[in-house]
Amino acid sequence: MRERLALALAAFALAAAPSIAAPYDDAFASYQKGDYAAALKLMRPLAEKGDANAQYNMGAMYMNSLGVQQDHKQAAKWFQMAVAKGNVFAEADLATLYESGLGVEKDYTEAMRLFKLAAAQKNPIAEAHIATMYDRGLGVGQDYAEAGKWYKLAGDHGNAESQHNLGLMYASGRGVKQDYKQAAVWYRKAADQGLDSAQLNLGAMYYAGQGVAKNYSEALKYFRQAAQQKNGHAQFNLATMYTNGEGAPRNLARALVWFTVASATLTGNEAKAAADNSREVAKAMNAAQIQEAKAMVADCRAGNLQKCE
Repeated sequence: MRERLALALAAFALAAAPSIAAPYDDAFASYQKGDYAAALKLMRPLAEKGDANAQYNMGAMYMNSLGVQQDHKQAAKWFQMAVAKGNVFAEADLATLYESGLGVEKDYTEAMRLFKLAAAQKNPIAEAHIATMYDRGLGVGQDYAEAGKWYKLAGDHGNAESQHNLGLMYASGRGVKQDYKQAAVWYRKAADQGLDSAQLNLGAMYYAGQGVAKNYSEALKYFRQAAQQKNGHAQFNLATMYTNGEGAPRNLARALVWFTVASATLTGNEAKAAADNSREVAKAMNAAQIQEAKAMVADCRAGNLQKCE
């Protein structure tokens, strides 16, 4: 949302007439500096004069607590003004409010109407939400095939979550013919955009040789990418591979690090399993090695999981 707000401000500033370009330039500069209160102050008079982009940006700032206390009712009010002028971002964001019941009464029918208005302008967020509504049967009859169609549209327009969801559909055969190769194709698209759940699933496919040639090194790579984004299952899998020497030489210190981290990320029985594995790995290490691993854990956490190996 923040990036979209900045782009909306920047794009309109370029298109604005010289007489009003300066306020947008000033608002954008304030936003870029993180001075959201100033950006809001500069944006409000433009929005009150009826500018659709300014109205959308006002709604976005209320929705995301940027320079003002979060207020979904105010967000909805400004989005509605912008929607009346055909602002595609406002259509999509107002639809999410109706879908969730934030600031307005929950109304799946109205959410779908607005999402489809935005989708007609190839808005990938709207396409992704339409897919999810069909996938879950929210306000419409559950229809996996229709969900798959919309996930593909959103995925083709770059929406990572939709790419991953379409991969899940191909992997399970839900709404489409089961096809592990296609599942891997769509997981990869999302993984390359940094989506941790897609990295986890693509790593699992490389580990099992499902839809791709078995390759432990690739599995390790994708598990590591997801693990560094605090994905507990990827952390557990990465630790397991280091324990077994799969994809890399056996490294009990790294295994202990990732099992320890996973035990704090996961919950319930999964967290217990990670903690149990930590203890088992430690039994195969001497005191000096354990102390070294503990120091690695501290560095790992201090480095926000980017310095764990």
